[in-house]
Amino acid sequence: VLSPKEFGFPQSRKRAFLLGIRKTHSEIAEELYEIFKNTVESYKKEIPYTLWDAIGDLPPLSAKTLKNASYVENSFWGYTFGGMHQPTTEYVELVNRELPKRVPLLNHKSKYNNERDIQIYELLKPGEKSDAESIQEINPYKSRADIFKDKFDKLVADEPCKTITAHMYYDCNMYIHPTQARGLTPREAARVQGFPDDYLFLGSPNEWYRQIGNAVSPLMARVLAIGLKNVLERIDTE
Repeated sequence: VLSPKEFGFPQSRKRAFLLGIRKTHSEIAEELYEIFKNTVESYKKEIPYTLWDAIGDLPPLSAKTLKNASYVENSFWGYTFGGMHQPTTEYVELVNRELPKRVPLLNHKSKYNNERDIQIYELLKPGEKSDAESIQEINPYKSRADIFKDKFDKLVADEPCKTITAHMYYDCNMYIHPTQARGLTPREAARVQGFPDDYLFLGSPNEWYRQIGNAVSPLMARVLAIGLKNVLERIDTE
């Protein structure tokens, strides 16, 4: 059971990974598992990057206020392709690896929100949820607070992000930007997951969220792949 946060990546996302070994290698199965485990654990890092390391350099946006307008694009709500951009953080350099310094700004578009939700987003402080006193007069879920305590959740900039999930397809109430009254954009969610900036998500904006939320973090996949590579190299010596 591993979480990207254990490796310094800015997300709390526990997932179980299974290592399958063919019966033909059963005699060294325990050794292979130890090789994999030790390799993966060698990449762990005590101090993780934060949400702000992942998204702080991206251009500010406002929540979309026009309903049923998925394909409307402008400087307030963002673009599928928003020109070229030069990231400035160490974390993004890690994500982009050998890409040029200037990269395309892709899939950075805000989601629609009604006036009430935007007001809730504005009133909440980072780290506050649906039970915050400041929003009780306008909270539509206050009568069922036991069930919907996390229906609204304003993220904290200087901590790792909560788990990015495909629920963002429906709404981003649980992924409120720490300084802007809107949910995270698909590009911001992709940054947290560890997708490089030149990765273009296709389909509708809602489908972008689903693809990102259902994915294994590419950064985690890279670490696991190194572990598997070492396992295969040991098998090749048989």
